[in-house]
Amino acid sequence: MTVDSGDVSVLLVRGTERRLATLRVVGRDPYRLRLEGMGQLKESTGPDLFEALVALRRDLETDGWLPAVQGARRDAYPSGMARDMGGGERIHLLHTGRPASTADLVDTLAPVADVGLLATVAQQHEAYVAWLESLARKESEEKSQACRSRRFPFDV
Repeated sequence: MTVDSGDVSVLLVRGTERRLATLRVVGRDPYRLRLEGMGQLKESTGPDLFEALVALRRDLETDGWLPAVQGARRDAYPSGMARDMGGGERIHLLHTGRPASTADLVDTLAPVADVGLLATVAQQHEAYVAWLESLARKESEEKSQACRSRRFPFDV
């Protein structure tokens, strides 16, 4: 789903339960999301689309629901540039030990087919921190390897 798509059906997941809801971006400064479904209306705001989605997810999580969108995946997180320059409308799919690239960008509100990839806000943040740590470990290992492979004049 792109931000300008209008009303879009979104799958909500709670364990084995599935419900459809309608999601709409109703504002951009700040970003506002409106979710209608299950006889309820939920709204959230944020300085970017990702933060508005996080606020909506926290509200849904109180009842155990997760929205099946790319921005709710355990392995997804926006870069600072995606947030600052793109309003968090696109998000990176993260890979352990590998820096994020433009090839990894997906629409934040695009649907997720595999609901096993979904996570709570806290789980997503933990996965993001683990990804950052994996980058630091890889960089440290590469520096260590470079030092071991250097030959110095006094090496025999």
